[in-house]
Amino acid sequence: MKRFEHGGDIYRNNVRIDFSANINPFGIPEGVKKAIINDIDKLAYYPDTECVRLRRAISEKENIPVENILIGNGAADLIFAVVRVLRPERALLISPTFSEYEKALESVSCDIKYFTLKEENGFALTDDYLNHLTDTDMIFICNPNNPTGNIVDKNLMDKILSRCRQNNITAVVDECFMDFVPHGYSVRGDAVVIKAFTKLYAMAGIRLGYMIGDTKIIKDSKSVMQSWSVSSLAQVAGVAAVCDTEYVEKSVEYINHEREFLIAELKKMNFIVYGSQANFVFFKGDTNIHKELLKKAILVRSCENFRGLDGQFYRIAVKLHEENVQLIEALREAVQWQKR
Repeated sequence: MKRFEHGGDIYRNNVRIDFSANINPFGIPEGVKKAIINDIDKLAYYPDTECVRLRRAISEKENIPVENILIGNGAADLIFAVVRVLRPERALLISPTFSEYEKALESVSCDIKYFTLKEENGFALTDDYLNHLTDTDMIFICNPNNPTGNIVDKNLMDKILSRCRQNNITAVVDECFMDFVPHGYSVRGDAVVIKAFTKLYAMAGIRLGYMIGDTKIIKDSKSVMQSWSVSSLAQVAGVAAVCDTEYVEKSVEYINHEREFLIAELKKMNFIVYGSQANFVFFKGDTNIHKELLKKAILVRSCENFRGLDGQFYRIAVKLHEENVQLIEALREAVQWQKR
């Protein structure tokens, strides 16, 4: 059985600083913590299966009708739901990208083809992709992509969605990292969009995400999900998070500044750094660097189990400055050790 690994495995490793999971370094917003504490007694009751309050809050934030929003137990829950509903026979995936798309498609015995991003193009999606949008039922695009951090050029995205519309292809666009991009964009209308509270609000353990789509896809996807998949605490946490715009603005500014610091320091050590615009950095170096860092209880994401990559590629989250400095110092020591 194929093994799909992710970052954040602090349970089977001795970890002092976790750079492997791309979580907001500011942690859970204080307003979210207070909202959870204030609603703790409501755990005695079943959660709202319609997630009415949260959907209304997201509707106001995203400026879309409530009926076009579905809440799920994290983004992965929604990825599996839309695949189970539409049951595509053929799908096209970008490589490398988030492994849950492949896992979901395999669960319905879908025939998967791959479009490999080229290192010489900085792992950016190019116009060549358009030529592959035939004889397929579904595509997934992670924007910004995980693990590379690249954003699809807006003009190219428009062409992709137009081609999908012409060829009756369902486009699923994962925008879980888009809110970290100061001048990013979001697609609407011609695609199913998936977002989550995991990264931006540091709520990975709460498990909360949402999907935006036409009313039929939303209704049909809900029909294959468990009735109480979203806990009452997750819902109240989501409402509080959506309302905290100050936290988001502060986070985005800080993370973008620290990302540039990390990129500059990595380049000084002659690592090859690619054009990430998300809250993480994707780079190439010698193999086994992650093992040397783990000896110092620092966990980074080796990308060797991403399709199309090998043990030379790594992804690191952007964290607080003092933690980023510790990572850079540990990397310098690891590089010097390997040169001996």
